Amino acid sequence: MTQGTYSVLATHLRMVLRWLEAQGEQPSPHFQRHGIDIATLNQPRERLPAAAVDALLADLRDHFQRPCLGTELAEFHRLNDTHALGITLLASDNGLQALERGLRYQQLLSTGAPMYLEEHKDQVELIFVPQTFEQSRDVLGTYLLAMLWRCMKMAAPATLQPLKIAMALPQPDNQQFETAMGCKVAWSQGRTAMIFNKAQLLEPWQMHNTEIVRSNEPMLDNLLRSLRTGDVAGQVRWQLLDALNEQLPTEEDVAQALHMSPRTLQRRLKTENTSYGEVVQQTRMQLAQQLLASPDISATEVGLACGFSDASAFTRAFKRWTGTTPSDYRSGTRSTTSLHQEASEST
Repeated sequence: MTQGTYSVLATHLRMVLRWLEAQGEQPSPHFQRHGIDIATLNQPRERLPAAAVDALLADLRDHFQRPCLGTELAEFHRLNDTHALGITLLASDNGLQALERGLRYQQLLSTGAPMYLEEHKDQVELIFVPQTFEQSRDVLGTYLLAMLWRCMKMAAPATLQPLKIAMALPQPDNQQFETAMGCKVAWSQGRTAMIFNKAQLLEPWQMHNTEIVRSNEPMLDNLLRSLRTGDVAGQVRWQLLDALNEQLPTEEDVAQALHMSPRTLQRRLKTENTSYGEVVQQTRMQLAQQLLASPDISATEVGLACGFSDASAFTRAFKRWTGTTPSDYRSGTRSTTSLHQEASEST
């Protein structure tokens, strides 16, 4: 896969905008130099070519002579830059679960900067293996680790602290990154990784909230599926999932959000053997099924989350989709789960 096929969530670059403003700079010229319209940074589902982001970060590092630019940028990151993902991670039961969930959805933020976990008996290693960002790998590596650690500290017990950091980069002239991470950093290593004590990662987090996680994960799953397929129907699902909690958007609303006319949207969906109405029904049905799997959310709340104004309308629609009522579907899901658990326990 070439660098040009990778992408980055546009809103994730708002930290660059804030950093530039803090330097007393006008952000627009810096973004425009690399073909990035600054207005896209406020569009929740817009994505930017990784090659343009790579060039922008390298240009800023060299222009401002900031060897620890990534560490500085991490200080300007905000949870809402990553929408539902940020708060979902902090609502996890513990640090290990948060890291696992973050890796599951990492492509929503960037498809070219993957991380993975290695679990050992007493330690867990979060390893960064970028597939692109040749020019700014130093910026991205320090930014991601510093940003992740800043976010984790918001919810983690005070006892959690990285044991050590391994960086594939040579050591910069200052100690800014070490200060931000609060632990020993080994430079010029064969990999970039953050190492934790496993027992500390498993300690309960103070912000854990099962309801938040179960409410947000269906949306994140659908967004990830849409990103991987890259089809127009997937883009429509993005728009629907963003709006369903408030009201069901019209076909005209979605077409405008996707920068096309309603007729163009209809034509492109037809080439994918579907229609706006079919995508709406499929999205609502999948979201309802995922939410009903959680015992913490009432059927009425599920209906509202799927864009229905009252419980009876939701029940009628769900029965039309599946042939059963929401309550019967939930009971069947629980029974299936119990059978799986019994089978697992007997093996």
